[in-house]
Amino acid sequence: MKIKRLLELGKTSDLQTENVSQALPAGSLLEQKVRELIEVIDHSGADTKAAKTYQQEIAEAFERAAEGEKQIASFQELDKDNNLSREELLEGLEKLLAENQLDSEMSKNYLRRNTAQRIVLFFVAILLIVVGFAMIIMPAPPSFEIFTVFYFNVNDGVTIMDLVSLLIIFGGVFLFVLNFNKK
Repeated sequence: MKIKRLLELGKTSDLQTENVSQALPAGSLLEQKVRELIEVIDHSGADTKAAKTYQQEIAEAFERAAEGEKQIASFQELDKDNNLSREELLEGLEKLLAENQLDSEMSKNYLRRNTAQRIVLFFVAILLIVVGFAMIIMPAPPSFEIFTVFYFNVNDGVTIMDLVSLLIIFGGVFLFVLNFNKK
């Protein structure tokens, strides 16, 4: 009887693990912890009452996580509307603050995430600029330099590869400017 129950639990565990991997991004810490939790639940003998309370606590934790994102999203929507006067912005902000309970921890998390995104974008922009210049400076094999657009002399000129490199550099500069531009 116990072996049959364990086999059934193993089958449902595989199904639950497949559902978890479809719902969460691959390699995330949350996915790993959820899989560990599923394994612990499968191998423990929790009674029905305890299982329901744990299930309710987990559901509440996920709701709290989603609730914080929803609250900040409404403030971002107000910020996106550029046609509002200062008085209308104040009224909208007052209304949002009355409806949503924000604390300093939520704002700190938002600022940390925003700063991390800016840092990553900064490094990507610098990487694009460096790679673009490296493509121009370093010699490429003749088969890689597709077509010469403009000749300086018989042996040298501007190739399609140089133009692609300039596009990569301009893309990096564009990301760099967007990263530090407020609006």
